[in-house]
Amino acid sequence: MSSSQSADSQAQPLKSYRGNCHCGSFIFTLLVPKITTVEACNCSICRKKGYLWVMPDTTKGHKFEVVKDQGKLTEYVTGPKGMKHKFCEVCGTGVYAIYKKEQEEPGKEGQGVLVNVRAVQELKIWDLEVKEFDGKSIPPPYRPAPFDGPEPTAEVENGVVYHGSCHCGAVKVAVKTKGPLDKTYKERVIDCNCSVCQRGGYIWIYPPTSHQLSFTPQSRANLTSYACISKLMCKTFCKTCGVHLTNEFNSAVTEDEIEAALKGENGEMVLRWIKGGVASINIRCLDRCVGDDGWEFDKCVKELKVEKGDGWVKIKPEYVNP
Repeated sequence: MSSSQSADSQAQPLKSYRGNCHCGSFIFTLLVPKITTVEACNCSICRKKGYLWVMPDTTKGHKFEVVKDQGKLTEYVTGPKGMKHKFCEVCGTGVYAIYKKEQEEPGKEGQGVLVNVRAVQELKIWDLEVKEFDGKSIPPPYRPAPFDGPEPTAEVENGVVYHGSCHCGAVKVAVKTKGPLDKTYKERVIDCNCSVCQRGGYIWIYPPTSHQLSFTPQSRANLTSYACISKLMCKTFCKTCGVHLTNEFNSAVTEDEIEAALKGENGEMVLRWIKGGVASINIRCLDRCVGDDGWEFDKCVKELKVEKGDGWVKIKPEYVNP
């Protein structure tokens, strides 16, 4: 990760920010220059998690301080230097990472912090300048876990199968799409800025039937579900590495809860979920296209027509930042 953000911010006035995981188990403050530029790394874990980083520089008075910690953060260590990624075991929000940095004295190492601005309150993510960092080129190359489960059974016109996984390989998934995920793809692709989607960095596609998705037999046991939006929908993520995979209807909700939701402010959206048998998948988790060895996620996203969904305004009741 580069230090360009710190260098560019020299002598700038500092601004205080507050951030949190979605469920509120972890709350922090951040003192840095006004956040206008963030860094997106294309390494395997950053890509799958959708991280947008800022790097506080303590030599310039920057601070990252914990306000509340209920002990819910899980640590996932990865990369050649053992970067420690911290995410909430309840809601899956990736909050920050700890990395090793060389000190001025030769042979000694210290620790630095990267903060995921997706977890920072009241930031307009879409308005930020995003600088790319080529972490993917740092050896050794990432080898995703091969999919070894049943393929999706749905009959789909011009069907194309993609295999994906969480980062650690404990969860593996396959999806069959109507046509390839490239510039010719005509189905909905959504980047939503609601309180939970913004924190997760999801890019959703919406297969109309659950039969277009399949998991390996062991995968479900390694998933955590986080119920949100009237508790009707569950965001699933890997217990070990925190990578988010799907958005599924919550099978635990009661008929009374469904009826109340249908009468609420999100009634039309809830009805679409129920009728459509929502089986949306976060395409950040996808690794390869069956039959196309040249397929790459980075190229795919640049070609797709990604719609910005203003969930922050549309989804009620409004999320209250803790």
